[in-house]
Amino acid sequence: GTVFVVQWDKVYLQGKEDLGSFTFQAALHSSGRIVFGYREVPVPVLQISASQHPVKAGLSDAFMVLNPAPDVPESRRRTIFEYHRVELDTSRICSLSAVEFTPLPS
Repeated sequence: GTVFVVQWDKVYLQGKEDLGSFTFQAALHSSGRIVFGYREVPVPVLQISASQHPVKAGLSDAFMVLNPAPDVPESRRRTIFEYHRVELDTSRICSLSAVEFTPLPS
């Protein structure tokens, strides 16, 4: 009742399965704290090709708009508008590490 946790187990980079799998989680606490936990990070995040696997780590305020795709009937194209972001230093993400965000008193 006080925390919601989502965990991703054995996530592989497409085309790079030989590197190993990632296991990580996000925990949302009723107090407003957010904790990202990294159990298995088989390769330094900075070594992941941004062109093949864009890596984002942190929090952002955003909203999504669904628009019909003009060339495909009955489909929707989603556009995400991000207006504020707090990024983590990806060089510090490694196996058995965690990052905690705590809300301001206001």
